Amino acid sequence: MQVLNHGFVRLVESMGGDAAVVRNARRCWRSEAKTENADRQLLRHLLKAGHKTPFEAMVFTFDVKTPLFVARQWFRHRIGSYNEESLRYCIAQREYFVPDHLEGDALQAWIRQNEEAFDFYEELVSGSGTVKMVKEQARSILPIGTYTSFYWTVNGNALMNFLNLRLDKHAQYEIRQYAEAILELVKEVAPISFGEFEREVLTISE
Repeated sequence: MQVLNHGFVRLVESMGGDAAVVRNARRCWRSEAKTENADRQLLRHLLKAGHKTPFEAMVFTFDVKTPLFVARQWFRHRIGSYNEESLRYCIAQREYFVPDHLEGDALQAWIRQNEEAFDFYEELVSGSGTVKMVKEQARSILPIGTYTSFYWTVNGNALMNFLNLRLDKHAQYEIRQYAEAILELVKEVAPISFGEFEREVLTISE
């Protein structure tokens, strides 16, 4: 799913779903569903009561491409695993964030500043100028809007915490766009869990 001008988020793989959450939750009471709607009611109860441990039975791995400044906010969420492309070993791609609302002279100035930074970076790495520099040092000249890529593996409970914070109206617009895309992706895997989460938790926090 495309996000921002060069970014995306993709669900690479998942383990578990609504049935896994229900299975783990019912172990607490050694119970079984007695009506057709019982599992949905159980998941709703867990969310309303804040008993979210059973949601850890779900695990998701996402492939994310996002500006560095968004990634640094993302990495504050410590319950999860990150594997990021390293600009110590890889040469940065000439892709950078451009805000939607820029136009005219401001847009041209934004592009010019980023292009000049990448020109100098590539000159340093290649040694085509007066100085040759190793990639791990040359990367420091790159704008914080440069795109980075990483895999993120996270359980359902931690993902709900991420979504609750990053879908909030006070969250930065750019990371909120990724959170909205992620919610749509996981609703396809666990429609009851994340549908009830959206209804019971997100609507309350708006």
